[in-house]
Amino acid sequence: MPKKLVLAMVTAALLAISTSVAQGLTGRISVGGSTTVHVVAVPLAERFMEKHPGVVVETHSVGSTAGIVGAREGTFDIGMSSRLLRGDEPGWGLREFAIWRDGLVPIVHPDNPVRNLTLEQLAGIFTGQITNWQEVGGRDQRITVIIREEGSGARASFEDLVHEDVDSAPTVILVGTGGMRAGVAGDPAAISYVSIPAVDETVRALTVDGVEATIAAVEAGEWPISQTYLFLTRGEPSPLAQEFINFVLGEEGQAILRELH
Repeated sequence: MPKKLVLAMVTAALLAISTSVAQGLTGRISVGGSTTVHVVAVPLAERFMEKHPGVVVETHSVGSTAGIVGAREGTFDIGMSSRLLRGDEPGWGLREFAIWRDGLVPIVHPDNPVRNLTLEQLAGIFTGQITNWQEVGGRDQRITVIIREEGSGARASFEDLVHEDVDSAPTVILVGTGGMRAGVAGDPAAISYVSIPAVDETVRALTVDGVEATIAAVEAGEWPISQTYLFLTRGEPSPLAQEFINFVLGEEGQAILRELH
């Protein structure tokens, strides 16, 4: 084959590759905030990067309030929150994208004989009116109440839904979903709460008023402790951030979210 023809073919191939890359998505975006939403954001980001090798999606687990502030200040291209905006936050010019609705689940140590609590009993425990497991059908054992750190979206949602306008009882305060789960797994007298996908074999989820925590129950309005996952951007998202949001809200992203739950 003539050298000029070979050179022309190589040049054409390189040009085709270059054009393909140019037409594909490239760049980097930072997504940060709620530790609860982070649990599902990681596999979503991984799948998005598999589909678009020229893209990097960084995910940061720092809490809902930090995610909201980060979106406002431009620290994150996309902030994540597991609570709704409140106070003066709605006036910050943030664009909200509701990506999923999840349930918060009360969890106990696997050895705890209690299987179900009423919503009233749950409120009583977390406000200090009920202090011994024996009062709700368990052992004669003082209850260890574990809650999330200040600024947590999960904590705000739980308090609003379970004991609105009543402060939490003196408690153990742990950081992040993993901290809550580990705290309960290490204490047979403990109770706390995590999102549905965060429940694993180290803890046991309680039913509330006889209802099991499932996404079907959340969607049907039967589960009383639910929260909305938000993506937040400062004004209109960048083109790449919008592509990621579209992916999460699209058929494939929603299928991943259903699978995780």
